[in-house]
Amino acid sequence: MRNVLTITLLAVTALAADKKIGPAEASGDDLSFSATALLDRAEIQQALGADLGDGFVVLRVKATPKGDKPVRISPDDFTLLSRKDGERCPALSASQIAGRGSITVKAAKDQPNSWGTPVANGPIWSGIGTQVKRQPAPEKTKGDDAPVASSSDDKTDLLTALKAKSIPDEEIKQPVEGLLYFRMDGKNKLKDLTVLYKGAGGRLVADFK
Repeated sequence: MRNVLTITLLAVTALAADKKIGPAEASGDDLSFSATALLDRAEIQQALGADLGDGFVVLRVKATPKGDKPVRISPDDFTLLSRKDGERCPALSASQIAGRGSITVKAAKDQPNSWGTPVANGPIWSGIGTQVKRQPAPEKTKGDDAPVASSSDDKTDLLTALKAKSIPDEEIKQPVEGLLYFRMDGKNKLKDLTVLYKGAGGRLVADFK
């Protein structure tokens, strides 16, 4: 009897550990969307067809207009929030990640905003409350007179992949799917993330749970 109880408890524990977190979903009068998250670098590379590097969260989003009128949708409409520490990051465009003069975005924290979530003090970028700094140029090793290897080809390939897979920036009459790219600090668990949408389709909040 004791062995049976032990096996049962182990089975229940295993099922709880393997419980899958479903997509984040939200629906309003004019638009609904669902999002699945990619957190692992290898998983992101497989979906994108190029290596994005560390420190990114990618969402695969399906947006569906409701009603007869077209709805404008854009990556700029989406923000990713960590409920664990208040980190808040807007979706990045392909050119911001891999274009000429690409930037590093530091996610916002600390000061509440209209969503009731923290945003950073300091400079404001694109009205979303993120602090931005340009990536430093690669440093040459001391005593090495050889030219620094160019990564322009790699950046071009990445830029092409990012643009091809990104969710469109346009008016839609039919459901569309695409990827959204977010730069977030530290390790993030899926259960702690929330997708915020604010655009022509209204204002929606979707938790991963």
